[in-house]
Amino acid sequence: MTEFYFLTKPQCSLCEQALLLLHSLQLEQPIELQIVDISTDQALLDEYAWHIPVLIRAADDVELRWPFTATEAEEFIINE
Repeated sequence: MTEFYFLTKPQCSLCEQALLLLHSLQLEQPIELQIVDISTDQALLDEYAWHIPVLIRAADDVELRWPFTATEAEEFIINE
């Protein structure tokens, strides 16, 4: 199972929108999605505060930053 990190923080409406989009994807293989609250880690907050939501592929740390479409997200997930 491929692992991804979804960077978010509380009160982030764009993050909620992106997470709904990810849950709506019809993927052939399941993925493991780790939700990471950047507000609990100052280093992550400093780096990503203005860039969330971000989907990161754990295997190679490649990022998909918002805004992204369902098609872009699916291609990012499939093309590991």
